[in-house]
Amino acid sequence: MRTMKTTAILMALLPALALAPAALPAATAAQGITATAVSVKILGDSTMHRWEASAGAATITASVLPAAQGLSAAIDKQGLQSLDLVVGVDSLASPEGSGMNKNMHKAMESDKYPDIRFSLRSYALQGATVTAQGDLSIHGQSKSVSLTGQLSDAKGGVELKGSYPLLMSDYGVKPPVMMLGTIRVADKVTIVYDFTLAQ
Repeated sequence: MRTMKTTAILMALLPALALAPAALPAATAAQGITATAVSVKILGDSTMHRWEASAGAATITASVLPAAQGLSAAIDKQGLQSLDLVVGVDSLASPEGSGMNKNMHKAMESDKYPDIRFSLRSYALQGATVTAQGDLSIHGQSKSVSLTGQLSDAKGGVELKGSYPLLMSDYGVKPPVMMLGTIRVADKVTIVYDFTLAQ
């Protein structure tokens, strides 16, 4: 008798169960994306002439919540979850030659602080302009910074170009002095970056 009653209740509920909404899918996990053509340069001045140094070792690790419309749409929808840029200090090289490189690496104490690192915390988009909030670590000191760059579509992804001026002394780096003090490097430098993110 009880079995028949239970069966009748189940039969009555079946139509309602069939119309019930399906369970929501699990939250989409962020996926790793690759960075190509990573270019990082440091531009500066001295009592003799302007100078620059290019990074031979610059890597980016990043992740994004995927969007059906592609990477550009995912970034536009605040889907970029993480981005870390790491530059090897000893890989910085200037056309001025080994003497300049040696003084630069020494000033930055590359043996103690081998990397320059930027870690993204958040970002905002206004048209093609992106403003990124994050932490910039140089010479063992980390500071909160706001970087501004320009986004554009690139083959297979998006390209980001930008620059950021800073004082070396703000990060405890003493600007190099060469030739018995006759050549002095200016405290202010500009970090210029250009890279492409692709899925």
